[in-house]
Amino acid sequence: MYNSTTDVYKIKREIVNFSKGLVPKKNVVETKFVSDLIYGILKSESIILKDIATALNEPIQIKNTIDRLSQHLQRQPLPDIQQNYIQMITKVLGNNPVILVDDTDIIKPHGKEFEALGKVRDGSSKGNKIEKGYLVTEMVGLTANKKQPVSFYTHIHSSKEKGYKSTNEVTFQGLNQVINCLQGKATFVFDRGYDMNALFNFMYEREQNFIVRLTEKRNLFWKGKWFKAAVLRDLRKGKIKTTLTFRDNGKKRKETVYISHLNIKITASKNPVNLVLVYGLGKTPMMLATNKVIKGKEDAVNIVRTYMSRWRIEEYFRFKKQHFGFENFRVRSLRSINNLNQLLTYAISLLGILAEKMNSSRLPHILIDNARALRKDVLFYYYQLAKGIGLTLAYAREGIKGWFRIRHNHPCQLKPAS
Repeated sequence: MYNSTTDVYKIKREIVNFSKGLVPKKNVVETKFVSDLIYGILKSESIILKDIATALNEPIQIKNTIDRLSQHLQRQPLPDIQQNYIQMITKVLGNNPVILVDDTDIIKPHGKEFEALGKVRDGSSKGNKIEKGYLVTEMVGLTANKKQPVSFYTHIHSSKEKGYKSTNEVTFQGLNQVINCLQGKATFVFDRGYDMNALFNFMYEREQNFIVRLTEKRNLFWKGKWFKAAVLRDLRKGKIKTTLTFRDNGKKRKETVYISHLNIKITASKNPVNLVLVYGLGKTPMMLATNKVIKGKEDAVNIVRTYMSRWRIEEYFRFKKQHFGFENFRVRSLRSINNLNQLLTYAISLLGILAEKMNSSRLPHILIDNARALRKDVLFYYYQLAKGIGLTLAYAREGIKGWFRIRHNHPCQLKPAS
């Protein structure tokens, strides 16, 4: 039987405890702000401040709530919040975590007053039209059990910013930040857009594992000679047979592929890597370069499967844009935009933590039941969990103000001495 009061209490407690874990205990104002934004985003399923303010259901005019949230978004966030957040999500990752790296775009074709609004290629349009907008560099880790994406680094940037250098500069800053936070070795997965000598050299300098999909323009050093990657690819045939399950344009696919691998060297420094060739996914075989050790069939198959897990960051982008209307934000300053994006990231990561608790807690199952999901055999739980939270909190008669101590500002007159 659906018990709305109990379920509302449980999810409110989960949100408040998660938020309090992000902010240092002494900063009550910041704790309440972070809690309000995460709660408001999850209840309203929106990142528009009016929707968030309405979801908070405060006993004041909505305009005043919007002003308070807007002013706070313009502040410089506390560095302790991000550090605490990283510590929390690192706990749900396994040993040698997988970090998926990619860029996406935010299109604002009719925007005029947004700060540093630049030009980006709209990946969802026919012909990849150039539109007004921003780039988003994202790096997500996969949770240990359910393989759900939780973001380690997210940054919205534009070539119109003062002092802006390049997209690659933002990427390397993000990689440094993630590597420093992990304090160990991870496996970083990159698509073809990251096939560049600077990235290979960087990953070797930081002693991190990588899997990079190569372009056909790449030159490879094999048996004392330089070859075009495509030429070397066509000289081989797949000998290892396996089956891959992955997502393609939101649909589940299962394909039988053939894999081959050989030792090569790459870039002018001739760093040693393994070239993994995958036949059967399309007309053109896929070429992957990795410094991970391949001792046999199982290692080669695991490398391909790790790369194919890239669909999860694509689904992550789609989820942010479709479920929360990520591109529909109204705040204008770049700091406010990035702060709002970071708070949305925290809200989504809470979904990842809930998904990871499915074997030990009833709450995520309750939320999925409340969402009345049609399918149970899913690989990506965020849509069901987010919809379940939204529908559950729709029964809440008030926000989370009662979960915090109220500071009274009325004048305190001294009593006369007796």
